Amino acid sequence: MRKQRGLVPGRTREEARAGLKPGNFQGTPPRARSHAAEAAALKAMDDNWFGSSRFKRQARAVSNEALTTTGTFLVRFEVVDGEPFEFSPGQFVGIEAFFEGHGYRRSPYCILSDPGDAPFFDLMIRAVPDGPLSLYLCELEPGDTVLFRGPTGRPMAPRFDDRELVLMGTGTGIAPLICLARQLLAREYPHPISLWWGLRLVEDVCLTDELDALAARYDGFSYGITLSQPPADWTGLRGRLGESVPALLPTLGGKRFYLVGNGAMLEEMGRALSDMGVVQQHIYKEPYFDPIHDPDREIVAAIRERFVATDLFSAYAARRGSEFDVDRDIEMARTGKAGNGDPLAVSDLFDLLPAFLSHHPDQEDPKPTHVERPWGRPY
Repeated sequence: MRKQRGLVPGRTREEARAGLKPGNFQGTPPRARSHAAEAAALKAMDDNWFGSSRFKRQARAVSNEALTTTGTFLVRFEVVDGEPFEFSPGQFVGIEAFFEGHGYRRSPYCILSDPGDAPFFDLMIRAVPDGPLSLYLCELEPGDTVLFRGPTGRPMAPRFDDRELVLMGTGTGIAPLICLARQLLAREYPHPISLWWGLRLVEDVCLTDELDALAARYDGFSYGITLSQPPADWTGLRGRLGESVPALLPTLGGKRFYLVGNGAMLEEMGRALSDMGVVQQHIYKEPYFDPIHDPDREIVAAIRERFVATDLFSAYAARRGSEFDVDRDIEMARTGKAGNGDPLAVSDLFDLLPAFLSHHPDQEDPKPTHVERPWGRPY
């Protein structure tokens, strides 16, 4: 007969404990640690993490400018640790600071300034009421130092100069897009670059002097600001990016789309572009928050209906009465040659891919082909 252990009828707690092996908590449940012990354990874990932290680089604040009355600041830093500092448009630095009652807070910020400004770099920071790190950075004074790591992250510059660029950003997501546009324009990028900036209030508008200067200097650059809550006298674009921009894009082929900022905008606009025939390889997404957003089907459908472009094959555009030579597009995608026999460029083949993949003549409501890719921030 198996010997019973633990609390059984007729045995006292002391008798039960005497029969227990080390580490066996039968007989009495383990006591919960006191609050002080838990706090000490958490502090030890935090201290241990900080001891091996990669936030060991140092930068000193040079200037701090309030760009808006709604809490957007432009902070310039100088790297003072003597280590090399090089970056490409789209890369970011991670900043860390300790706050009493909150512990360590860390956050990435994409760089706004030109790579040629190094070892100086500019960050566009939005003060978030419940974000102690953002509030701390927005209150920095010249001479204050911060700990950071980087630069790191995916560079945004396209590998090939073969396509027009359509840049869409919300809030501070405009920072890396301005950095990208500035660098490409200085290198005489051979195709147009349009930048679309989604903001909420007219009080959020800033950096227009720099954007106007770029538009005046380079014929291939243009920009537009759209407000989701515009005042009555606002003469610019109205609505969110998905409400105002689709009707202003006469074509979708031969373009790369960059979507940065609000994760909801990224997923909904990205899905709508895909439905209209743009392949995922030509849609770059960089979420600042809400990175795992399930796009609302009704919002996607509404964005899709606002597009006026009919140059790419898609089941949705075809149902709206757009005229496509589907057989021609499929044949071109299959053979890799244009109608005159000339070989197609790789970028042209990408534009024809939806026609080749999505054409289902026997299906009344064909389902678009989506190639989903994890575009999350590498941080």
